[in-house]
Formats: sequence, C-alpha cells, structure tokens
Amino acid sequence: MKMMKKLSRTLLASCTAALLLSSCGGNGENTGFEYMPNMYRSPSLETYAGNAVFADSSVARTPVAGTIPRGFTPFEYGASLEEFKRAGLELTNPLEATSANLAEGKELYQMFCAHCHGKTGDGKGTIQNPVYGGIPSYADAAAIRRSGGTMSEMNDGEIYHTITFGLNAMGPHASQLMSDERWKIVQYVHELQQGNK
Repeated sequence: MKMMKKLSRTLLASCTAALLLSSCGGNGENTGFEYMPNMYRSPSLETYAGNAVFADSSVARTPVAGTIPRGFTPFEYGASLEEFKRAGLELTNPLEATSANLAEGKELYQMFCAHCHGKTGDGKGTIQNPVYGGIPSYADAAAIRRSGGTMSEMNDGEIYHTITFGLNAMGPHASQLMSDERWKIVQYVHELQQGNK
C-alpha cells in the first residue's frame, strides 16, 4: 500500500513537471491564453478622431447636464450695476462669524488684497501706479460709491460681488478664491470698515 502511494505521488509529480516544462518550450508562436486582452493591448483613441465607442464620433463630448467644473460654485448674479445692487439686497454671509474665520479672512486679505487696498484697508497698498491710484479707504464715510452709499456702508453682498467680478481697475478674483474664502475676506473687510486694525 505504501509503495502504491509513493508510486502515485511520483507519477503525479512527473506529469505536473512535464506539463509545466512543455508550456515553456515551443517555437515561440504559441504565447498561451490571454484572459483580458484589453489589458495587454488597450484601444488608443485620438481626440476629435473617429472611434467605435460613440455613434457620432465627429462631435466632441459635452459634459452631462447639470455638471460643473471642480472648484466652481454657481453664482446667480451678473456683473452689471443692477446685479451688484441686487446682490447687496439679497446676499448675506453664510459663514458663522468666528475668530477662526476672521483670522483666515485676514490671512487671505493680506495675500490677495493688501497690495492694493493696504494692510489696514486705508487704500495705500504697495502698488504705486496711476492706473491703480485713488483706492478709497474701507472706513471712508464720504466718497459715494456705485451702490449709492459709502465704502464704510458696503454690505456683505456688495463686497462679495465686487470680489467675484472686480470693479474698475480691480480684476475679478473668483478664479483665485473659493466661495467660502471670499466670504471670509468679506468678514475681515467689515472689521476694516470699522477702522479696526
């Protein structure tokens, strides 16, 4: 019985070895089975070129309805004076007024605004150029602005709209600042409007 078990094990091992060795040899034409051929040779599709994936491959693919680019927050106000006034009437800061938000607003203001508006909001930033001259102080209570009020009276919506779309020589900052970052700057600008340094 022991001899029979030993013989069967030897036979099994010999057959397995022969099978493995025969699969490695040959003339090189038989490469074996491919279980996932697309993993070895994935189809290459050229941009704007014809392909078999879409029925009408001559048209560029458009995004799915309702999708927006990463980092973009829809803003339902236009860049006109009327939309500026509407934003002033309808928008309020959605962020809670916390010391952390105010500190981050100050930090963002120093990075994106202080070079023109000044570190204290006095309009005396480091950029000295006639095009950028005449920037009023946030605490200014005399100069009439496009809102019909003064700089010290600008509200959440008006400041947010101005940061988003820009005004006069000031360019829009919507592409540089996320929506919540703009609101944090709005909180800090309110501090500057009160003359807080």
